[in-house]
Amino acid sequence: MDDILKELTLSIDGDGLEQQVRALIQLLQQSTGLESAYFTRIDLNKGVQQIVYSLNTGQLKLNEGLTVDWNDTLCKRALEQQQFVTSDVGACWGDSAAAAELGISTYVSAPVCLSDGQLYGTVCAASTEKTAVSAGSATLLQLISRLIAMQVEREQLLQQLAQENRQFRDVALTDPLTGLGNRRALEKELQRMLANVQRNGSIVFVAYIDLDDFKRINDQYGHDAGDRFLLAISAKLQHDRREGDFISRIGGDEFVIFGLLTGSDVSYAAQKLREQIFNSTRGNFDIADTVLQYPGASVGLVVAAPGEKMSDILKRADSEMYLQKKQRSARR
Repeated sequence: MDDILKELTLSIDGDGLEQQVRALIQLLQQSTGLESAYFTRIDLNKGVQQIVYSLNTGQLKLNEGLTVDWNDTLCKRALEQQQFVTSDVGACWGDSAAAAELGISTYVSAPVCLSDGQLYGTVCAASTEKTAVSAGSATLLQLISRLIAMQVEREQLLQQLAQENRQFRDVALTDPLTGLGNRRALEKELQRMLANVQRNGSIVFVAYIDLDDFKRINDQYGHDAGDRFLLAISAKLQHDRREGDFISRIGGDEFVIFGLLTGSDVSYAAQKLREQIFNSTRGNFDIADTVLQYPGASVGLVVAAPGEKMSDILKRADSEMYLQKKQRSARR
């Protein structure tokens, strides 16, 4: 028994649930000497039981993925009658068609129940031969079922924590109004792209967008109308964006777009892209009870120089945007 307990300790040192359960059912098979040991999941809503992990060493083949009607299973009968060990299945549960078809004679099982009482599954061993099962093996079976339940709940907790962490990260990187990336997301993704292009030699552009006269829209139509305008602009930018471009809202009326620039004539490609982004910000937008005819935003677009720092690129794009704003103001 000491050797078995030593193996049991080693079995629960695995990293993942599958690795741990497979080690435990192997230990169960070795302890009982039965042909097959397996772990099942039970779906009471669908009324089925499915073998998730199994170990077959003899004539009996209980393969992973095998799904049976829960009402016809030995596990259900054992649970209802609280009889978890038998060397004569035919005498105990001769009405089980599945057991008769498989030729099962010896059967042991234990329910895997979570801390809230939920029946999660079972851990079992079976054989076509009538085999005596020791009291020590029966005790080990109960211990294994509790260990699996603990590992299942641990895995569920880790998955829940990972999901909550992803949600927290998404909130931390997302503009709450538009759903676009925020400044933190911009810096993270732009830094990643700049690191990639250093290896492959691609060309990165950064476009800085400022919605001219946005304060006047808020003052004249109200902040709700201003929010609707921001949403409409962000939707239009997303609709018109090229595949691979990243769009972020970094301030009240400021957006930044970056991506890869293609074409043999970089200056011409940059000019055409700036015009495309500008055109995405102009037009008629429904806000409140009126249609706003917006003449377009000021857009400054720059091409990143090889090895240029991200902060310097953003400063140049910002300066280029203000130059465009000044030129537009002079033409009015």
